[in-house]
Amino acid sequence: MDYDALLLLASDLGYGLLESGAEIYRVEESIQRLLLAYGVAEADPFVIPNCIFVSFTTPSGQVRSQVRRIVASHGTDVDQLELYNGLCRRLCAETPPLPQAQEQLQAVRKVRRSFSLFTVLLSYLLGAAFFSLFFGGSLRDGLCAGICGVVIGLCMATLTWLRTNLFLKTMLCSALSALTALALTWAGLGEHSDLIIIGAFMALVPGAMFTNSIRDIMAGDMMAGLSKLADSLLTGVSLALGAALALGVSQLLFPTSAVNASLSPWPHLLPVLFAFLGSGGFFALYNIHTLPGTLICAFGGALGWLVYLLTAPLLHSDIAQTLAAAIAISAYAEIMARLRKCPVTSYQMLALFPLVPGAGIYYTMEHAVNGDVAAFTSSLLHVLGVAGALAVGVLIVSSAVRMYATFHHKKESIRS
Repeated sequence: MDYDALLLLASDLGYGLLESGAEIYRVEESIQRLLLAYGVAEADPFVIPNCIFVSFTTPSGQVRSQVRRIVASHGTDVDQLELYNGLCRRLCAETPPLPQAQEQLQAVRKVRRSFSLFTVLLSYLLGAAFFSLFFGGSLRDGLCAGICGVVIGLCMATLTWLRTNLFLKTMLCSALSALTALALTWAGLGEHSDLIIIGAFMALVPGAMFTNSIRDIMAGDMMAGLSKLADSLLTGVSLALGAALALGVSQLLFPTSAVNASLSPWPHLLPVLFAFLGSGGFFALYNIHTLPGTLICAFGGALGWLVYLLTAPLLHSDIAQTLAAAIAISAYAEIMARLRKCPVTSYQMLALFPLVPGAGIYYTMEHAVNGDVAAFTSSLLHVLGVAGALAVGVLIVSSAVRMYATFHHKKESIRS
Protein backbone atom coordinates (compact mmCIF):
# COMPACT_ATOMS: atom_id res chain seq x y z
CA MET A 1 0.00 0.00 0.00
CA ASP A 2 1.31 3.41 -1.02
CA TYR A 3 0.29 5.38 2.06
CA ASP A 4 1.61 8.65 0.63
CA ALA A 5 -0.76 8.24 -2.32
CA LEU A 6 -3.60 7.37 0.08
CA LEU A 7 -2.83 10.48 2.13
CA LEU A 8 -2.95 12.61 -1.02
CA LEU A 9 -6.25 11.03 -2.08
CA ALA A 10 -7.86 11.64 1.33
CA SER A 11 -6.69 15.26 1.54
CA ASP A 12 -7.77 15.95 -2.06
CA LEU A 13 -11.22 14.54 -1.38
CA GLY A 14 -11.57 16.58 1.81
CA TYR A 15 -10.35 19.68 -0.02
CA GLY A 16 -12.96 19.21 -2.74
CA LEU A 17 -15.77 18.69 -0.23
CA LEU A 18 -14.77 21.72 1.85
CA GLU A 19 -14.35 23.90 -1.23
CA SER A 20 -17.85 22.89 -2.37
CA GLY A 21 -19.39 24.01 0.93
CA ALA A 22 -19.71 20.73 2.84
CA GLU A 23 -20.20 20.85 6.60
CA ILE A 24 -17.17 20.41 8.82
CA TYR A 25 -18.38 17.10 10.23
CA ARG A 26 -19.11 15.78 6.73
CA VAL A 27 -15.56 16.49 5.56
CA GLU A 28 -14.04 14.83 8.63
CA GLU A 29 -16.33 11.79 8.42
CA SER A 30 -15.72 11.37 4.68
CA ILE A 31 -11.95 11.35 5.19
CA GLN A 32 -12.24 8.88 8.07
CA ARG A 33 -14.48 6.52 6.08
CA LEU A 34 -12.19 6.62 3.05
CA LEU A 35 -9.10 5.82 5.12
CA LEU A 36 -10.95 3.07 6.98
CA ALA A 37 -12.07 1.52 3.69
CA TYR A 38 -8.43 1.34 2.60
CA GLY A 39 -7.35 -0.35 5.81
CA VAL A 40 -6.27 2.58 8.03
CA ALA A 41 -7.75 2.10 11.49
CA GLU A 42 -6.21 5.11 13.25
CA ALA A 43 -7.09 8.35 11.45
CA ASP A 44 -7.53 11.79 12.96
CA PRO A 45 -8.57 14.49 10.44
CA PHE A 46 -9.07 18.02 11.73
CA VAL A 47 -10.97 20.56 9.60
CA ILE A 48 -11.77 24.26 9.92
CA PRO A 49 -13.43 26.39 7.21
CA ASN A 50 -10.21 27.17 5.34
CA CYS A 51 -7.81 24.40 6.35
CA ILE A 52 -7.60 20.59 6.43
CA PHE A 53 -5.18 18.54 8.53
CA VAL A 54 -5.09 14.80 7.77
CA SER A 55 -3.04 12.47 9.94
CA PHE A 56 -3.05 8.70 10.33
CA THR A 57 -0.85 5.86 11.56
CA THR A 58 0.06 3.03 9.20
CA PRO A 59 -0.11 -0.62 10.36
CA SER A 60 3.68 -0.53 10.70
CA GLY A 61 3.46 2.39 13.14
CA GLN A 62 4.57 5.19 10.81
CA VAL A 63 2.73 8.51 10.94
CA ARG A 64 1.59 10.23 7.75
CA SER A 65 0.22 13.79 7.82
CA GLN A 66 -0.59 16.63 5.45
CA VAL A 67 -2.01 20.14 5.77
CA ARG A 68 -4.11 21.72 3.01
CA ARG A 69 -5.23 25.35 3.09
CA ILE A 70 -7.96 26.91 0.96
CA VAL A 71 -6.71 30.35 -0.03
CA ALA A 72 -9.56 31.57 -2.22
CA SER A 73 -12.98 32.34 -0.74
CA HIS A 74 -15.61 29.68 -1.40
CA GLY A 75 -19.35 29.39 -1.11
CA THR A 76 -21.71 26.45 -1.59
CA ASP A 77 -21.65 24.58 -4.90
CA VAL A 78 -24.35 21.93 -4.57
CA ASP A 79 -23.52 20.35 -7.93
CA GLN A 80 -19.86 19.77 -7.02
CA LEU A 81 -20.77 18.75 -3.47
CA GLU A 82 -23.05 15.99 -4.72
CA LEU A 83 -20.37 14.76 -7.15
CA TYR A 84 -17.71 14.57 -4.44
CA ASN A 85 -20.12 12.92 -2.02
CA GLY A 86 -21.08 10.33 -4.63
CA LEU A 87 -17.41 9.69 -5.39
CA CYS A 88 -16.67 9.13 -1.69
CA ARG A 89 -19.48 6.56 -1.52
CA ARG A 90 -18.12 4.71 -4.56
CA LEU A 91 -14.52 4.69 -3.33
CA CYS A 92 -15.52 3.38 0.09
CA ALA A 93 -17.69 0.65 -1.46
CA GLU A 94 -15.36 -0.44 -4.28
CA THR A 95 -11.86 0.57 -3.00
CA PRO A 96 -10.26 0.67 -6.47
CA PRO A 97 -6.44 0.90 -6.81
CA LEU A 98 -5.16 4.28 -5.64
CA PRO A 99 -4.06 5.51 -9.11
CA GLN A 100 -7.52 4.72 -10.46
CA ALA A 101 -9.18 6.40 -7.47
CA GLN A 102 -7.07 9.52 -8.01
CA GLU A 103 -8.10 9.57 -11.67
CA GLN A 104 -11.77 9.46 -10.67
CA LEU A 105 -11.18 12.31 -8.24
CA GLN A 106 -9.48 14.44 -10.88
CA ALA A 107 -12.34 13.71 -13.29
CA VAL A 108 -14.82 15.06 -10.75
CA ARG A 109 -12.68 18.17 -10.24
CA LYS A 110 -12.68 18.85 -13.98
CA VAL A 111 -16.47 18.53 -14.26
CA ARG A 112 -17.34 21.97 -12.94
CA ARG A 113 -20.60 23.16 -14.44
CA SER A 114 -21.74 26.75 -14.12
CA PHE A 115 -24.70 28.81 -15.28
CA SER A 116 -24.60 31.55 -17.88
CA LEU A 117 -24.69 35.16 -16.71
CA PHE A 118 -28.27 35.47 -17.98
CA THR A 119 -29.42 32.50 -15.88
CA VAL A 120 -27.61 33.82 -12.81
CA LEU A 121 -29.25 37.24 -13.21
CA LEU A 122 -32.62 35.56 -13.69
CA SER A 123 -32.06 33.68 -10.45
CA TYR A 124 -31.25 36.91 -8.61
CA LEU A 125 -34.38 38.51 -10.08
CA LEU A 126 -36.73 35.67 -9.12
CA GLY A 127 -35.35 35.15 -5.63
CA ALA A 128 -35.33 38.84 -4.71
CA ALA A 129 -38.80 39.46 -6.19
CA PHE A 130 -40.52 36.58 -4.42
CA PHE A 131 -38.83 37.23 -1.07
CA SER A 132 -40.00 40.84 -1.22
CA LEU A 133 -43.53 39.46 -1.64
CA PHE A 134 -42.83 36.94 1.13
CA PHE A 135 -42.02 39.77 3.58
CA GLY A 136 -45.33 41.49 2.76
CA GLY A 137 -44.48 43.73 -0.17
CA SER A 138 -46.84 44.50 -3.01
CA LEU A 139 -46.52 43.26 -6.59
CA ARG A 140 -44.85 46.54 -7.50
CA ASP A 141 -42.40 46.04 -4.64
CA GLY A 142 -41.66 42.55 -5.94
CA LEU A 143 -40.92 43.95 -9.41
CA CYS A 144 -38.60 46.59 -7.94
CA ALA A 145 -36.86 44.01 -5.76
CA GLY A 146 -36.30 41.89 -8.85
CA ILE A 147 -34.66 44.85 -10.57
CA CYS A 148 -32.47 45.40 -7.49
CA GLY A 149 -31.59 41.71 -7.56
CA VAL A 150 -30.35 42.07 -11.14
CA VAL A 151 -28.26 45.06 -10.02
CA ILE A 152 -26.72 42.89 -7.29
CA GLY A 153 -26.01 40.11 -9.77
CA LEU A 154 -24.29 42.44 -12.25
CA CYS A 155 -22.30 44.15 -9.52
CA MET A 156 -21.28 40.83 -7.97
CA ALA A 157 -20.16 39.39 -11.32
CA THR A 158 -18.11 42.50 -12.12
CA LEU A 159 -16.44 42.68 -8.71
CA THR A 160 -15.72 38.95 -8.73
CA TRP A 161 -14.02 39.34 -12.11
CA LEU A 162 -11.95 42.16 -10.58
CA ARG A 163 -11.07 39.85 -7.64
CA THR A 164 -12.51 42.20 -5.05
CA ASN A 165 -12.66 40.92 -1.46
CA LEU A 166 -15.97 39.78 0.03
CA PHE A 167 -16.38 42.75 2.40
CA LEU A 168 -16.07 45.35 -0.36
CA LYS A 169 -18.22 43.31 -2.76
CA THR A 170 -21.03 43.05 -0.24
CA MET A 171 -20.88 46.73 0.70
CA LEU A 172 -20.90 47.98 -2.92
CA CYS A 173 -23.64 45.56 -3.99
CA SER A 174 -25.83 46.53 -1.03
CA ALA A 175 -25.24 50.25 -1.63
CA LEU A 176 -26.12 50.07 -5.32
CA SER A 177 -29.18 47.89 -4.78
CA ALA A 178 -30.47 50.04 -1.90
CA LEU A 179 -29.93 53.20 -3.93
CA THR A 180 -31.82 51.60 -6.82
CA ALA A 181 -34.67 50.66 -4.48
CA LEU A 182 -34.89 54.21 -3.10
CA ALA A 183 -34.81 55.67 -6.62
CA LEU A 184 -37.59 53.34 -7.81
CA THR A 185 -39.69 54.19 -4.76
CA TRP A 186 -39.12 57.93 -5.24
CA ALA A 187 -40.10 57.58 -8.91
CA GLY A 188 -43.40 55.97 -7.89
CA LEU A 189 -42.76 52.45 -9.14
CA GLY A 190 -42.16 50.94 -5.71
CA GLU A 191 -44.28 51.39 -2.58
CA HIS A 192 -42.20 50.21 0.40
CA SER A 193 -38.49 50.82 0.04
CA ASP A 194 -37.52 48.75 3.10
CA LEU A 195 -39.32 45.64 1.81
CA ILE A 196 -37.73 46.11 -1.60
CA ILE A 197 -34.29 46.40 -0.01
CA ILE A 198 -34.78 43.37 2.28
CA GLY A 199 -36.07 41.25 -0.60
CA ALA A 200 -32.97 42.08 -2.65
CA PHE A 201 -30.66 41.70 0.34
CA MET A 202 -31.74 38.05 0.81
CA ALA A 203 -29.17 37.29 -1.89
CA LEU A 204 -26.45 38.90 0.26
CA VAL A 205 -27.46 38.51 3.91
CA PRO A 206 -25.40 35.72 5.54
CA GLY A 207 -28.37 34.16 7.29
CA ALA A 208 -27.42 30.57 6.46
CA MET A 209 -23.78 31.18 7.38
CA PHE A 210 -24.81 32.76 10.68
CA THR A 211 -27.12 29.86 11.51
CA ASN A 212 -24.46 27.29 10.58
CA SER A 213 -21.92 29.06 12.78
CA ILE A 214 -24.25 28.77 15.79
CA ARG A 215 -24.83 25.10 14.93
CA ASP A 216 -21.09 24.40 14.74
CA ILE A 217 -20.49 26.08 18.09
CA MET A 218 -23.29 24.09 19.73
CA ALA A 219 -21.90 20.88 18.18
CA GLY A 220 -18.49 21.56 19.72
CA ASP A 221 -16.66 22.71 16.56
CA MET A 222 -15.61 25.98 18.20
CA MET A 223 -12.91 26.98 15.71
CA ALA A 224 -15.18 26.49 12.71
CA GLY A 225 -18.14 28.13 14.42
CA LEU A 226 -16.25 31.21 15.56
CA SER A 227 -14.64 31.62 12.14
CA LYS A 228 -18.03 31.48 10.37
CA LEU A 229 -19.54 33.76 13.00
CA ALA A 230 -16.85 36.38 12.36
CA ASP A 231 -17.43 36.14 8.60
CA SER A 232 -21.19 36.51 8.94
CA LEU A 233 -20.93 39.49 11.31
CA LEU A 234 -18.43 41.18 9.00
CA THR A 235 -20.76 40.62 6.06
CA GLY A 236 -23.65 42.02 8.07
CA VAL A 237 -21.63 45.14 8.88
CA SER A 238 -20.76 45.62 5.20
CA LEU A 239 -24.45 45.28 4.32
CA ALA A 240 -25.43 47.93 6.85
CA LEU A 241 -22.64 50.26 5.72
CA GLY A 242 -23.75 49.91 2.12
CA ALA A 243 -27.35 50.66 3.04
CA ALA A 244 -26.30 53.65 5.17
CA LEU A 245 -24.22 54.97 2.28
CA ALA A 246 -27.21 54.66 -0.04
CA LEU A 247 -29.51 56.45 2.42
CA GLY A 248 -27.04 59.31 2.73
CA VAL A 249 -26.63 59.69 -1.02
CA SER A 250 -30.40 59.49 -1.56
CA GLN A 251 -30.92 62.61 0.54
CA LEU A 252 -28.77 64.51 -1.95
CA LEU A 253 -30.19 63.01 -5.14
CA PHE A 254 -33.90 62.90 -4.39
CA PRO A 255 -35.93 65.92 -3.26
CA THR A 256 -38.01 63.89 -0.83
CA SER A 257 -37.35 60.76 1.14
CA ALA A 258 -39.16 57.58 0.25
CA VAL A 259 -41.90 56.95 2.83
CA ASN A 260 -43.08 53.46 3.60
CA ALA A 261 -46.86 53.19 3.66
CA SER A 262 -48.73 50.83 5.95
CA LEU A 263 -48.72 47.27 4.69
CA SER A 264 -51.73 45.33 3.46
CA PRO A 265 -50.84 41.75 4.41
CA TRP A 266 -51.30 38.92 1.96
CA PRO A 267 -53.82 36.14 2.67
CA HIS A 268 -52.65 33.83 5.41
CA LEU A 269 -51.23 30.98 3.32
CA LEU A 270 -50.04 32.93 0.28
CA PRO A 271 -46.57 33.50 1.83
CA VAL A 272 -46.13 29.70 1.65
CA LEU A 273 -46.25 29.99 -2.13
CA PHE A 274 -43.80 32.90 -2.03
CA ALA A 275 -41.50 30.84 0.22
CA PHE A 276 -41.61 28.06 -2.39
CA LEU A 277 -40.88 30.42 -5.29
CA GLY A 278 -38.29 32.48 -3.41
CA SER A 279 -36.34 29.43 -2.21
CA GLY A 280 -36.35 27.89 -5.66
CA GLY A 281 -35.55 31.22 -7.28
CA PHE A 282 -32.02 31.25 -5.89
CA PHE A 283 -31.11 27.94 -7.58
CA ALA A 284 -28.23 29.45 -9.57
CA LEU A 285 -26.62 31.00 -6.48
CA TYR A 286 -25.97 27.48 -5.15
CA ASN A 287 -25.30 25.94 -8.59
CA ILE A 288 -28.23 23.49 -8.60
CA HIS A 289 -28.54 22.19 -12.15
CA THR A 290 -31.40 19.72 -11.90
CA LEU A 291 -35.07 20.67 -11.88
CA PRO A 292 -36.05 17.91 -9.39
CA GLY A 293 -33.36 19.12 -7.00
CA THR A 294 -34.57 22.73 -7.25
CA LEU A 295 -38.20 21.71 -6.74
CA ILE A 296 -37.34 19.53 -3.73
CA CYS A 297 -35.46 22.43 -2.11
CA ALA A 298 -38.27 24.87 -2.89
CA PHE A 299 -40.85 22.49 -1.44
CA GLY A 300 -38.77 22.26 1.71
CA GLY A 301 -38.91 26.05 2.07
CA ALA A 302 -42.68 26.00 1.66
CA LEU A 303 -43.02 23.12 4.13
CA GLY A 304 -40.99 24.98 6.74
CA TRP A 305 -43.06 28.14 6.47
CA LEU A 306 -46.30 26.14 6.52
CA VAL A 307 -45.24 24.50 9.79
CA TYR A 308 -44.22 27.93 11.09
CA LEU A 309 -47.74 29.29 10.41
CA LEU A 310 -49.65 26.24 11.64
CA THR A 311 -47.81 26.16 14.97
CA ALA A 312 -48.49 29.85 15.71
CA PRO A 313 -51.79 29.25 17.61
CA LEU A 314 -50.09 26.62 19.79
CA LEU A 315 -46.66 28.09 20.50
CA HIS A 316 -47.27 31.88 20.48
CA SER A 317 -43.55 32.53 19.93
CA ASP A 318 -41.68 33.05 16.68
CA ILE A 319 -38.57 31.40 18.16
CA ALA A 320 -40.53 28.25 19.12
CA GLN A 321 -42.23 28.29 15.71
CA THR A 322 -38.82 28.53 14.06
CA LEU A 323 -37.66 25.50 16.07
CA ALA A 324 -40.66 23.47 14.93
CA ALA A 325 -40.19 24.53 11.31
CA ALA A 326 -36.45 23.72 11.43
CA ILE A 327 -37.22 20.24 12.74
CA ALA A 328 -39.70 19.69 9.92
CA ILE A 329 -37.25 20.92 7.25
CA SER A 330 -34.38 18.86 8.68
CA ALA A 331 -36.47 15.69 8.79
CA TYR A 332 -37.63 16.34 5.24
CA ALA A 333 -34.03 16.96 4.09
CA GLU A 334 -32.79 13.76 5.75
CA ILE A 335 -35.48 11.74 3.95
CA MET A 336 -34.79 13.34 0.57
CA ALA A 337 -31.03 12.91 1.01
CA ARG A 338 -31.40 9.18 1.58
CA LEU A 339 -33.86 8.72 -1.27
CA ARG A 340 -31.54 10.46 -3.74
CA LYS A 341 -28.19 9.46 -2.14
CA CYS A 342 -27.14 13.12 -1.82
CA PRO A 343 -25.78 15.26 1.05
CA VAL A 344 -28.36 16.69 3.44
CA THR A 345 -26.87 20.15 2.86
CA SER A 346 -28.18 20.09 -0.70
CA TYR A 347 -31.75 20.19 0.58
CA GLN A 348 -31.32 22.28 3.72
CA MET A 349 -29.62 25.40 2.35
CA LEU A 350 -32.44 26.70 0.15
CA ALA A 351 -35.22 25.26 2.32
CA LEU A 352 -34.00 27.23 5.35
CA PHE A 353 -33.96 30.53 3.46
CA PRO A 354 -37.44 31.71 4.60
CA LEU A 355 -36.50 31.02 8.24
CA VAL A 356 -32.96 32.38 8.50
CA PRO A 357 -32.88 35.74 10.31
CA GLY A 358 -31.62 37.59 7.27
CA ALA A 359 -33.80 40.66 7.73
CA GLY A 360 -33.01 40.60 11.44
CA ILE A 361 -29.28 40.67 10.76
CA TYR A 362 -29.72 43.60 8.41
CA TYR A 363 -31.80 45.61 10.88
CA THR A 364 -29.41 44.74 13.73
CA MET A 365 -26.40 46.04 11.84
CA GLU A 366 -28.36 49.09 10.73
CA HIS A 367 -29.16 49.94 14.37
CA ALA A 368 -25.46 49.56 15.18
CA VAL A 369 -24.44 51.93 12.40
CA ASN A 370 -27.11 54.44 13.48
CA GLY A 371 -25.92 54.29 17.10
CA ASP A 372 -29.24 53.03 18.52
CA VAL A 373 -27.81 50.83 21.29
CA ALA A 374 -31.15 49.73 22.77
CA ALA A 375 -32.61 48.69 19.43
CA PHE A 376 -29.32 47.03 18.46
CA THR A 377 -29.22 44.96 21.68
CA SER A 378 -32.86 43.91 21.42
CA SER A 379 -32.59 43.00 17.74
CA LEU A 380 -29.31 41.14 18.25
CA LEU A 381 -30.72 39.00 21.07
CA HIS A 382 -33.75 38.15 18.95
CA VAL A 383 -31.56 37.22 15.98
CA LEU A 384 -29.44 34.99 18.21
CA GLY A 385 -32.59 33.34 19.52
CA VAL A 386 -33.93 32.62 16.04
CA ALA A 387 -30.54 31.38 14.80
CA GLY A 388 -30.21 29.22 17.90
CA ALA A 389 -33.66 27.73 17.32
CA LEU A 390 -32.69 26.88 13.75
CA ALA A 391 -29.44 25.31 14.88
CA VAL A 392 -31.15 23.30 17.64
CA GLY A 393 -33.80 22.06 15.20
CA VAL A 394 -31.16 20.86 12.76
CA LEU A 395 -29.10 19.28 15.56
CA ILE A 396 -32.09 17.43 17.04
CA VAL A 397 -32.87 15.71 13.75
CA SER A 398 -29.27 15.04 12.73
CA SER A 399 -28.45 13.65 16.19
CA ALA A 400 -31.51 11.39 16.11
CA VAL A 401 -30.55 10.11 12.67
CA ARG A 402 -26.97 9.42 13.79
CA MET A 403 -28.19 7.60 16.91
CA TYR A 404 -30.46 5.43 14.79
CA ALA A 405 -27.66 4.72 12.29
CA THR A 406 -25.28 3.77 15.12
CA PHE A 407 -27.91 1.54 16.73
CA HIS A 408 -28.66 -0.12 13.40
CA HIS A 409 -24.95 -0.67 12.68
CA LYS A 410 -24.31 -2.22 16.09
CA LYS A 411 -27.39 -4.37 15.74
CA GLU A 412 -26.15 -5.70 12.40
CA SER A 413 -22.68 -6.28 13.88
CA ILE A 414 -24.14 -8.38 16.70
CA ARG A 415 -26.17 -10.47 14.24
CA SER A 416 -23.13 -11.08 12.05
